[in-house]
Amino acid sequence: MYRQTKDYTNDYRVNFLNNGSIISVEVKCCGKHIGEVRFKDGETKKCPYCGAEHMLKLQHNHFHIRSFKAAAGEATTRDDTGFTLKEKAL
Repeated sequence: MYRQTKDYTNDYRVNFLNNGSIISVEVKCCGKHIGEVRFKDGETKKCPYCGAEHMLKLQHNHFHIRSFKAAAGEATTRDDTGFTLKEKAL
């Protein structure tokens, strides 16, 4: 059974051309459409409501969409592979 995605708070929709090549990924966060990222490695979109960062990571023959949100008192930075490193404030 097909379920509508309108009830999800986070969601992603892949846009592609007629030849099957992917052009972008639309991002929904906090129940609202916040924009889209181009289909390029490391592209990000930050949610203006909760501060979560959504990142597109290309690897070999597939891709990942990762969502990172720093907890209170934490800052996030990414290493050269795109993984998030969390730093706690002392």
